[in-house]
Amino acid sequence: MKRRTYIISAILFASLMATPAKGDVMKTAEFLSGSSNAALSGSTNFPFAFYIGDNLSAVADPVKSVFTVVSGVYTGGGTIGLSLDSDPSTAKTFSLPAVSVPTPFEVVYKDPSDKMSPSSAGTYSYTLNAIPSGVTIYSFAARLSATHRYGSDECATGNQMKTVGLLVAASHASISAPTTTPFAIYIGDNVSGVTNPLKSLYFIATGVYTGGGSVSFTLDSNASTTKTFTMPSVSTPTYFEIVYEDPEGTISPETAGTYTHSISMSPSGVTIYNYAVQAKETYRYVSTSCGFPVKGSLYSAVFDSTQNSDGATFNSIRWKGVLGGPGQSEGKVRFQIAASDCSNGATNYPSCDTGSWSFLGGNSCSAIDWFDPLGPDIAADIQRSTCLPFVNDKRYFRYAVEICSDDCVSAGSYSPRVDDIIINWSP
Repeated sequence: MKRRTYIISAILFASLMATPAKGDVMKTAEFLSGSSNAALSGSTNFPFAFYIGDNLSAVADPVKSVFTVVSGVYTGGGTIGLSLDSDPSTAKTFSLPAVSVPTPFEVVYKDPSDKMSPSSAGTYSYTLNAIPSGVTIYSFAARLSATHRYGSDECATGNQMKTVGLLVAASHASISAPTTTPFAIYIGDNVSGVTNPLKSLYFIATGVYTGGGSVSFTLDSNASTTKTFTMPSVSTPTYFEIVYEDPEGTISPETAGTYTHSISMSPSGVTIYNYAVQAKETYRYVSTSCGFPVKGSLYSAVFDSTQNSDGATFNSIRWKGVLGGPGQSEGKVRFQIAASDCSNGATNYPSCDTGSWSFLGGNSCSAIDWFDPLGPDIAADIQRSTCLPFVNDKRYFRYAVEICSDDCVSAGSYSPRVDDIIINWSP
């Protein structure tokens, strides 16, 4: 019996996904670097930490921008000085002109000495020094924004950071009594195995108020999470912005999912209009997006093996190319075969109007099994006893090829390259 081969050349992609070059990705993360529900009129220190989990190796000058937005409401007139770690070279002083009524303010502080310039991943601790002079500040808050460039070709556990903003409460009606709003925080990224994945979580409450008194915020009706902020008496409706951080760390997810909580706002002596609360969460997560997909599939065109109705018997299938990785040993290439006497894959020759292509493989010759050569230029036997009724004496055939970056279950860092597919058959 003669044996023949079909060589199908250069029909597959060389890789499943292009990997971005090292250091070609930018990211901005946000952290709360200081807040106070007590009025500030003297020098106050706010220790804080910011975290970079991305790969900064071999990236020149990775930190591209670091600044802090300081906000609150002030009375009086004078200045506010800001510095890092009590270092004079980092100091900047901002004028706060004299006001007759409590007035919202926002200043942007950038350290002139570039003290915050990490060159590798890790946690970096600093202290923000706030020095008001001639003014009293209410609802003080400082939010750090850091933008860095990083190498995106590393897929180590927990090497990515993300900041997400969510609306957790809003009201178009005026509020003068306690109100509780349920909300949900969702994390879709894989944080399993990441130590302390949540790096920063705070809430920004905004609106307009009248009167004078205070407003308190509480998470999940837990009194230990309550913070009360002074709202100085005003004669006209006044905008406010309050940054609330739960002192108990109530929200601390360890896995991906939806986390349901509630936030309570209790005004006293004030009426609040256009109330809204946003949550800002920054977390570290496991990323595989910089690697390859688990697998990619291709289904061939229809091949006519004999050009007559006698059909052919398909004996084996093999491929030419290389496995992935530096040692050309990573990944997997596997196949399924579909054969029919009908060019459309139907199962009722000669009518050929019922059924469709059925791709089968492996020892079980089933749709969930595959012929799995051990590597390039190694033939996988199609002539298994369970496959004989499906592949013997068939005129037309197709194949499915699946290229896996690892074991066809987990994602890997490399892809095999398939150049040719060779099917051996007998007329």
